Amino acid sequence: MAEDTPLSRLAGLAPLVRAHRDDGRRARRLPQPLVDAINEHGLFRLWVPQRYGGHEMPLPEALEIYEAAARLDGSFGWSVMIGAGGGLFAAYLPPAGARALFSARGAVVAGSGAAGGVADRISGGYRVRGRWRYASGAEYATIFTANCRVTERGQPVLAGTEPLIRAMAFDPKDVTIHRTWNTSGLRATGSHDIEVSDVFVPAGETFSVITDSPRESGPLYRIPFGTLTELPVSAVALGIAQNALAEFAALAQSKRVAAVDAPLARLAAVQDAMRAARAGIDQARRTLYQHARLIWDAAATVGQADRGALDDCTRACVHQVRSLVAAIADLVPLAGMNALQIDDAFAIGWRDLEATAAHYSVSPLCLSSGPQA
Repeated sequence: MAEDTPLSRLAGLAPLVRAHRDDGRRARRLPQPLVDAINEHGLFRLWVPQRYGGHEMPLPEALEIYEAAARLDGSFGWSVMIGAGGGLFAAYLPPAGARALFSARGAVVAGSGAAGGVADRISGGYRVRGRWRYASGAEYATIFTANCRVTERGQPVLAGTEPLIRAMAFDPKDVTIHRTWNTSGLRATGSHDIEVSDVFVPAGETFSVITDSPRESGPLYRIPFGTLTELPVSAVALGIAQNALAEFAALAQSKRVAAVDAPLARLAAVQDAMRAARAGIDQARRTLYQHARLIWDAAATVGQADRGALDDCTRACVHQVRSLVAAIADLVPLAGMNALQIDDAFAIGWRDLEATAAHYSVSPLCLSSGPQA
């Protein structure tokens, strides 16, 4: 009998994901039946600490789930990855706050890492106002988190020489969702703007993944948060690229080229391009998991990978995502007008890949040491 795991159960969700793909893209949010399925299988709880009922799943295993979910559909994979990633925040919160926010089976975070708000420090907590972009999953989130610049009596509070930044957790009833997400790719992720106005946040419901030490001792929480962003985003890009190649292969079998009266797949140029795309995807996958295993093993044995290994991982993620984009881009002109159609399956995969590659964690911009003169 096959082992029953979150990864093994993903394949059974394929018909449901396909059935709701178009609805999600039209509504610009993940359809509720898919949200319910994710909760039923505990996919938003992959990185919630075990003490709060989560899986606390090892990094390489979680990446396989993100990859497999994105292979079903880009928006579905992105939503699983972002929702699961929010579980990391429970490791940085005081136990009472973490338990209150994350113990429920359907708990899921939406929010923003940009410091788009101001949190004025007062007795017992903070008064917060602000607006943030790209809160994936905003319309089904049970928790919102967003980074704020901390002030006290209207004056900036510093951490050394830099402004102090802390993430604030908000109840959905205090959050206004602005349905601003209207993109070519990842349309069903519901990555809308969120806003709060004069909301009180208790001190026990704030944290920083940069300056605070995690309160959990497991190896997952000893890996820097940046690494736990760039690897998952890369895994989603990998799954999307695999799906796009599969959709192109199906198109190449069905689409005929009038000039030679043969399917597209019979042309040598198309066969060469597909082989090259497959080789590029396979190489990207090997590289991704090589770095993930190295970083996980270091966290599990010596506490954390060294700075050089972490920097190598960042560079690898940027370059591998670019290589995935290049591999699929070479298929676009061969697909002809299908690559421009709103509802074409290959075109959807291509646009989802472009959208994923635009995330800062895998952008060449994150390799820059700072502004140049």
